[in-house]
Amino acid sequence: MNRRTQTKQAILDAALYLFHIKGYHATSIRDIAGKAQVNPANIAYYFKNKQGLLEFCFIAYFEQYIEILERNVEGIDKKGAAVCLMDMAADILSYQQKNFLAASFINGEFSLDSNLNREFLSTYLTKEKYFFQQVLETGMAKNEFLVISVPIFILQLKGLLTAPVIHSQYSRELLYMMPQDTYYHEKYTEQVCRFLESTLFVSQEFVSRRETSAIAFINI
Repeated sequence: MNRRTQTKQAILDAALYLFHIKGYHATSIRDIAGKAQVNPANIAYYFKNKQGLLEFCFIAYFEQYIEILERNVEGIDKKGAAVCLMDMAADILSYQQKNFLAASFINGEFSLDSNLNREFLSTYLTKEKYFFQQVLETGMAKNEFLVISVPIFILQLKGLLTAPVIHSQYSRELLYMMPQDTYYHEKYTEQVCRFLESTLFVSQEFVSRRETSAIAFINI
């Protein structure tokens, strides 16, 4: 990684940390520059202003997120809709764990009504809906899934997948678990797969096929 790339990444890391801790509006360019240990002029050079930095954070996060969905859906004919959906869920949860600050901040921001949010809702989240819908409709057509309301199930699935980052404070304060921890991640992923198996799958064999643990997630 060259010096310019390191500087840009340091700015992004500092911004996401401060946006997560203090909130976007309470964080200044000077705060970000201080945390990243760079000159404030560097932020203007790479991102123009704080709004440009925010938009870059959104785009960088969602470009990789959509790539995860697309890559999984491309393999649906080979592995089937049930395994595809579980792999998709596991990969999303893993991506959020590895990018916890970004995931927590960005998903929190989507609870607000803003022009930026509406722009992303009409692009990236529309793509997300398309990929989920494609897998669910394929699974029902091939009798892998029970017949369900696709929009409602997408809403339920979205809630499950974002819970670790949306409700991280609840996990820490009341359940005494850190959503970033490997144990939490592995057990939560297992439980999501078991939810899919029990509520959606016609056959009850797919979770074991993915070699998940047989121990239920009862510690939370």
